[in-house]
Amino acid sequence: MKTDFLIIGGGIIGLTIAKGLRKKYPEKSIVIIEKETSTGFHASGRNSGVLHAGFYYSRDSLKAKFTKNGNQRIKLYCKENKLRLNENKKVVVTQNESELEGLFELEKRGRDNRVEVSIVNEKELADIEPNAKTFQYALYSPSTATIDPKEIINCLVSELTGTAVKIITGSGYRKKISDNAIRTTSGLIIEFGFLINAAALYADKIVELKEGKILRTGKYNELFSENV
Repeated sequence: MKTDFLIIGGGIIGLTIAKGLRKKYPEKSIVIIEKETSTGFHASGRNSGVLHAGFYYSRDSLKAKFTKNGNQRIKLYCKENKLRLNENKKVVVTQNESELEGLFELEKRGRDNRVEVSIVNEKELADIEPNAKTFQYALYSPSTATIDPKEIINCLVSELTGTAVKIITGSGYRKKISDNAIRTTSGLIIEFGFLINAAALYADKIVELKEGKILRTGKYNELFSENV
């Protein structure tokens, strides 16, 4: 089998990359291989589904940027595709005076990262969430929400089905047989033009492929822009 783009890993990252590639390069062929019998079998389909706002992370860090932008874009994706979205918001409470310093630090990080957060007193907290108790102050995050990760995965798979994207499950990476070809655990040999390693916790086991063509340089750099 030959393909222009080979993606290792059928989690939300691999599927989303395939979606972006399909939109940007509709004439190219794309193959996703997934070692499990279904997509999103591990972290992508088993996480809490919380869309964090981005106030936990250091100022202008990639984590902060990706969390804030991801929060907004996944909400939009859910609304566009009529998926469940619980915009339930979030409060961070304190137990005693010693935790107030950390609370105000979270507020500072949120403001530094241009995330909507505010410090509220006990009365204001009671209006937001009557069942919550705090020591003097709490942090209110109106943009925190929750989603169903499996719904997101299934929707992405449905979007890709019927396009030129081929998803092969039960077939993981086994070994490299040349700079531009691998053998899968099912015995399938795949020749690729560009490889994307989206194997999550197993990504380090795929790094030996770095000698091949990795989708990170040349004319494909724009794939990682804000527009994908």
